[in-house]
Amino acid sequence: MKVFFWMTFVACLMSTITMAQSLENSFTLKEAQAYALEHNYGAQNAKKDVLAAKKKVWETTAIGLPQIAAEGTFQKFLDIPVSLAPANSFNPNAPEGELTELQFGLEYNNSLALSASQLIFDGSYIVGLQAAKTYKELSINNQIKTEIELKEGVAQAYYTVLIAEENTKTLTLSLSTLQSMLKEAEALYSEGLVEEQNVDQLKLNVNELTTAVGIAKGQIDFATKLLQLQMGMDIGTPMLLTDNLDTFIGELTTPIVTQEFKVENHIDYTLITTNTRLMQLNHKKEKFSFLPSVNLFFNHQQQNMNNKFDAFSGGKYYPATVVGASVRLPILTSGSRLAKMSQAKIEWEKALNQQKEAEQGLIYKSQLANSNMETAHETYLNQKENMELAKKIHDKTVKKYNEGMVSSMELSQAQNQYLTAEGKYIKSLLDLFTAKSELKKSYGNE
Repeated sequence: MKVFFWMTFVACLMSTITMAQSLENSFTLKEAQAYALEHNYGAQNAKKDVLAAKKKVWETTAIGLPQIAAEGTFQKFLDIPVSLAPANSFNPNAPEGELTELQFGLEYNNSLALSASQLIFDGSYIVGLQAAKTYKELSINNQIKTEIELKEGVAQAYYTVLIAEENTKTLTLSLSTLQSMLKEAEALYSEGLVEEQNVDQLKLNVNELTTAVGIAKGQIDFATKLLQLQMGMDIGTPMLLTDNLDTFIGELTTPIVTQEFKVENHIDYTLITTNTRLMQLNHKKEKFSFLPSVNLFFNHQQQNMNNKFDAFSGGKYYPATVVGASVRLPILTSGSRLAKMSQAKIEWEKALNQQKEAEQGLIYKSQLANSNMETAHETYLNQKENMELAKKIHDKTVKKYNEGMVSSMELSQAQNQYLTAEGKYIKSLLDLFTAKSELKKSYGNE
């Protein structure tokens, strides 16, 4: 009894844990998309790119802010440098041509220095700061694009799992019906009431449908793993999708997008125009390279010199302070600056051409996506009607078979026709969701 009690307790505990895990990893479509925005590796890297771009803006800004540096040096001459000079410069009686050795310097030479500088004007710096801010904007737009594509990718994977589950459910139900028919046929055959061919035909159908169910279950597994990959979840983690496929199908009966397409609202167009601005700023930077740059500087130094080390024991320090300005103006570069400016202008012009091409391409994709959506929706309605007709024919054939009015071959044909129609319906459903996703992406602003 004790063993039975503990086994029951453990079973209940495991069931509770499993239920808790299922609740923890249950997702509606919106919850799955929100989870992906937080955990998907690409989304995380896009956020890091924005942070890096913000740091880049500050790095560029800091170039134009005051720069202060401190420096300390310690020198001990093991051998004080020797200089030679004519001896008669110090001793008029010294012979002509005689040299004397002189040591200039002391054994210890220590110094402390403080320097500061401030950029007053530099055209390249001004443009560089504008470019850094534009680059940050580009990173933010890239993050937006990543999130748009990620949400649509998660949605498509979510739909695929639900469709795969629906397909498996339909095939499993058909298999259950066939297995019951086979069991009845085997019983009738044992009593000599039906031919062996009828039993064999049903066995063949059961075997084929069993294989189809196994494949369908495998498709659920792989579709779920793809969804987990998109979401940034560990593959193989138990999860439950709580949205209903019928809800999404119902949404497709109403217009998907009611807004007017505007190319300037598309994230891809925003990205290409931002890149064009970067090319324009690069051209501007090369133009500004012809202008002078102006800097202010300040330097203060305290120097300690002696034949013994007394830098920290009352030794005397000798100050030296300088303040000034520097102006740098390039005069002759043998045409290299003109060449760079010309190259930058060419790249800017190319970017303008790419922007125009992108504009026309996005308009074309939007119109194509609308057309594909209409076609996919019409195909879906046709395949749905065909599947319902095939199922109706199949059900009537099963009834006639049970009444002995049709052969097992006719039943097999009706079964295959139904399964083929059901497969085409599933494909049309996938195509419809894909067309919906492409239509939403063609607007590029969700």
